[in-house]
Amino acid sequence: MVDILKRSGRKQNFSLAKLQKAIDRAAKDAKMPVAKRKELCKEIAEGIKGSLRRKRSISAVDLRRRVLGRLDRRSIATSKAWRKFDRRRH
Repeated sequence: MVDILKRSGRKQNFSLAKLQKAIDRAAKDAKMPVAKRKELCKEIAEGIKGSLRRKRSISAVDLRRRVLGRLDRRSIATSKAWRKFDRRRH
């Protein structure tokens, strides 16, 4: 299992479900239809999971960058919605 290293120094187990939920929320905010949202979530999350296969840990910042890079290539509107949420949170 891959550990996510948070900015606070805390470790958290990687959760595919949590990642899919975050992508789905951003896609929903971007007004993407349900069927396309499901497809996008699965594609991005599985791609990230595959890229982490040989890793023991990854920083949350690096994970975010990987997700947004994939979203930028697949759905600009969803990527913008994710970034908008990030700005509200910080």
